[in-house]
Amino acid sequence: MKKYIQAMAALLALLTLCACTPVQDMLEQETADLTPPPKDPLDMTDIPDYLAMPLEQLVTLGKYTGLEIRVEAVALTDGQVNEAIREIKKINGKYQKVKDKLVAWGDELVLSYTAAVQGAQGSYADKDVWVRLAEGEEFSEEFLRELVGAPCGIPVAITVEEEQAGEKVLVNYQVTVSYIVGEYEELTDEFVSAYTGGACTEADEFFAYYKEQMWNEAYYQKVYDALWEACEKACTVTSVPDEAVQYYMDSMEQYYRAMAADNNVTYEAVLEAFELDEAKMLELAKGYAKKDLIFYAVVKHADLSLTAEMYDRELHDYATRYFDTLSKVVGKGSGEGGAVTVADVKAYLDREQRNVISELCYDQMMYDYLYENNRVFVGDVPMN
Repeated sequence: MKKYIQAMAALLALLTLCACTPVQDMLEQETADLTPPPKDPLDMTDIPDYLAMPLEQLVTLGKYTGLEIRVEAVALTDGQVNEAIREIKKINGKYQKVKDKLVAWGDELVLSYTAAVQGAQGSYADKDVWVRLAEGEEFSEEFLRELVGAPCGIPVAITVEEEQAGEKVLVNYQVTVSYIVGEYEELTDEFVSAYTGGACTEADEFFAYYKEQMWNEAYYQKVYDALWEACEKACTVTSVPDEAVQYYMDSMEQYYRAMAADNNVTYEAVLEAFELDEAKMLELAKGYAKKDLIFYAVVKHADLSLTAEMYDRELHDYATRYFDTLSKVVGKGSGEGGAVTVADVKAYLDREQRNVISELCYDQMMYDYLYENNRVFVGDVPMN
């Protein structure tokens, strides 16, 4: 099965950090046949306190304001918008669950499985996995073809040859198709209003509304990347504290060791699959730390201060936006009937991930500051 390194739900729910965050860079790497750890193996409470460091001695700031930043126009097709809306329907269960037919090629379905490598000890499993039976998908075509004709709710055995850590092995799967995804439902005015917080109240206007939101998000990301690149190029890191480098070394080691354990391979095999060794990891860690140092040196130099109001707003927005995912991390809450409430999620984030929420706030402040103090052009069109 061809598995790509992807964001772990709990981790990404807690990490949408600034452009200099290394964990995202680590997760963007891909390799065949290694699945990410099912749970967040990283301790994000130990992020170094950069603002307490002597940043003036560690970073030489260049000119990062008064610049002209040019980006290409944002291209967004109706097909991309429709696919995004389809994903909204998927996440919110706005589709039929078909259980009375056999799986056919082209179907989209939800399944669970256990897998064991022949000749090796242990097994691994996953559940509620979304699969489309088509070429070029996440799973190998051989695996997907074996699903054709499978009934829903009854386990089927599949054995396929896969490459894991550079070796070809036979893997025995027990796969149960939970259901086949049927027709997607039309969105209602009520759903659209609730989903957008009242910003859009009519379903027939949602496409235009969401297309604008997607364009704004794409523009934001493109401009921020360009602004940050210019800012980073204007600054020089003269010294990197050991604690900053060690944090990233520890983060990478924790992540890859968890991956090794989950895939029943050695830590060394995982590093080999990613073409990593101690020297390369040290180089990466230093690079990540340098980005952090520049980021917070600008924060300090520009006097960007975090207010309680800003923190509370981000805490509430984040808890609300990622409630479905975070509620699983929080576990049984104090709400009515033991259900997890938004207040429970906020309390968890404030207690366990306060530094992460703070970094999100600084990230937004950094973007606003750079956008307001530099000239941004889309092509030759001034945007601010």
